[in-house]
Amino acid sequence: MNIIQASMKRIVVSLFILALVLTGVGAEGYQVEGAAANAKEVAVVYYLHNDDLYRIRTDGSPAKKIQADFDGYDLKAAGSSIYYQSDNNSSALLRLSTTDESPSESAFSGDMTIVYYETHGDYIYFMNDKGNLYRAPSTAKSYKEAKLVVDKADTEFPGFKIVEGRVYYNAIRNGRATWVASRSADGRGELQWIAAGAIEDIYYARTDSTHLTLMINTKPEEQSYSTNCMVLYTLPKKGGKATAVNAKSPIEANAVDSGSWAGDGSFLYNKGILLDAEHNFDYTKGKGVLIQKSGARIDLSKSSVTDIAAVDKNKYVYLNDAGKAFVSTVANNKVTGTKTLPVKDVVSVSNLMKNGQVQATILFTEDSSYIVRPDSTLKKMEGVLWDISYYEADINGIFYINKADSGSLYRMGFDGKTTLKLTNEAVSYILLVAKG
Repeated sequence: MNIIQASMKRIVVSLFILALVLTGVGAEGYQVEGAAANAKEVAVVYYLHNDDLYRIRTDGSPAKKIQADFDGYDLKAAGSSIYYQSDNNSSALLRLSTTDESPSESAFSGDMTIVYYETHGDYIYFMNDKGNLYRAPSTAKSYKEAKLVVDKADTEFPGFKIVEGRVYYNAIRNGRATWVASRSADGRGELQWIAAGAIEDIYYARTDSTHLTLMINTKPEEQSYSTNCMVLYTLPKKGGKATAVNAKSPIEANAVDSGSWAGDGSFLYNKGILLDAEHNFDYTKGKGVLIQKSGARIDLSKSSVTDIAAVDKNKYVYLNDAGKAFVSTVANNKVTGTKTLPVKDVVSVSNLMKNGQVQATILFTEDSSYIVRPDSTLKKMEGVLWDISYYEADINGIFYINKADSGSLYRMGFDGKTTLKLTNEAVSYILLVAKG
């Protein structure tokens, strides 16, 4: 994995813990028996069918065609609107109202250049190339109805995160230095200066049920992968004072860039990992170390770790570059036991999350998937494959294309067996799953 690939990996898992590209959805809604547990909470799936954009609700309602010849990507929902960017103009922000009888695309951002945007609840937040961050209700027709939340944001690191009514972002302080800052998401009140440095990628801002944890590059201006500059900060999820976990012993940028969040507020980095001549991470070098939000460091693996998930309290599932999977139990800041799982060609491990709590841990191999139970045994998830599955944090279940049923779209519950069939027709691509 090279530096660019590592960045792309982080982009995926930023506001959802897992999101894997799917191949599609059909056009007709269909519900099967035995899916009551899944049907209690309604979700909406946006997808392409024959290059046209459709949406379908998981309550059995029929699918609806939204727009023909759709070319948008990076879809995000807010209220009754969806926002996206287009292959034709990646700096523009477009909007569709999903409640209109005949929805039409509008250029929400006008001629403004958008460098990053997010949705949260019934609002959309967006940053332009001038470093101004705005908020607008989902009913707004254009950026002209938006309110300025902050100015002087650092557009070199444009990502931001909305947590419990506050926006966390990279700001320019005193006209020159980059600092991580926070402000009320409605633009009121004073700025909170958290730390000198930058959240280089929004992947490095992560929440669990109680805390917001930030991995901050304290020397972003140096742009050196071998610099010891990465410091973990933690603060209450509802806001408050930030605490530097390892201020006196920053971690090397390489080690962090090749690592992953574990899902419980701890971060796995690969100590001593090197780059080869082509600037790929050489996972045959280094060892996996877990730094917890308490500041404790645990030597988890004698070799580098490519992916990790906290399957239970003090228990972690992780992978190496040879496609092998392991589960280790930790107590008193050390590993007390490790088991090799009976699978091969493993490509990823992810936690399915709801309200900051792990609902299930999914292990994907090249040709199958499994739920990892707390006792470290595996339960196979029939039909769920890594390249045709999609999960969004805080939405029940995992969505997948059932190849055994002509490519129809299904949703499987956290139990790994309860299914809901959504379509009868073959699929092309899923673009978004949102709350209904």
